[in-house]
Amino acid sequence: MTDCVLKHLGGSRTLEGAISNTDHLPFTYSVPLACLPVRKQGLPDVLGRWAQDMMSEIKKTNAGITKYRDETKTEIMRCKEEIDKGRTEAKAEMEKWAKTVEDNTKAQFELLCEEARLIKESNISLANEMEARKKEVDDTLNGQSDSITSMEMKLKEMEKEILKLRRRSEDLEVRSRQNNIRIVGVREGAEIGKKPSEFIAGLLKEKLGLSVTPTLDRAHRTLGARRDGAGAPPRAFVVRCHYYMEKEEILKKAREMERTPEGRNGRIHIFPDYTQEVNDRRTAFKEARNLLRYCWLDFTMLTK
Repeated sequence: MTDCVLKHLGGSRTLEGAISNTDHLPFTYSVPLACLPVRKQGLPDVLGRWAQDMMSEIKKTNAGITKYRDETKTEIMRCKEEIDKGRTEAKAEMEKWAKTVEDNTKAQFELLCEEARLIKESNISLANEMEARKKEVDDTLNGQSDSITSMEMKLKEMEKEILKLRRRSEDLEVRSRQNNIRIVGVREGAEIGKKPSEFIAGLLKEKLGLSVTPTLDRAHRTLGARRDGAGAPPRAFVVRCHYYMEKEEILKKAREMERTPEGRNGRIHIFPDYTQEVNDRRTAFKEARNLLRYCWLDFTMLTK
């Protein structure tokens, strides 16, 4: 359907109209009349033919638009299908990946749970074993402690017994030496060719001025190598007197001789034959004894 209007615009005339096609798409136009072909025919004939040409072009254009629209719709539908397909595939892939991750995670979790269970069982077993060992060690230590306590008590008793025996042994040794004397300063070899006891008896009588020759059970030099070298001190003589009173007389005479210049310058010295422990005790008491003597105080040794 075509509608045409002829208008006067600014001194020129134009042809305006509206055409509706089969798709009901409006199409408007405005053509100056000067552009229309002018022939001998009348204006209505020219406009009719021109309108027919325009309608033909418009139909072609509408057909192209319709085709483009259909193609666009088809392409849109295809894109939509592709999108839906991609979405479905992506969803399936995501579900598959999620399922795989879930399965792997579940498998790893189960593996970790199994390892944790094994570790827990191992720890429990180790704890039980350690507890058993601890109990065994505690029992052993308790037994050892009791044994040590018993041994300590026995050791103390043994120490007391040893001390008692040592004192008894020392007392016996001191008693066995109560008739002994030591003579220092007798030249090495002076007794050769004589009995040592007879030689020492004569020497004591001569040096001490005894009225009778003392009776000696035995006499010998102390143990050790013979000292014949120049300047080497001779070995001491250990002498056992048969009578205790004779030994005391010899020591008394020796002390009296030590107080004289001749005795101090003499070559022999006579001492009681004490044990090493008694000598150590006498040495420890020497300073106090000298102090008492310096103060002119009388003292005596107390023996237990």
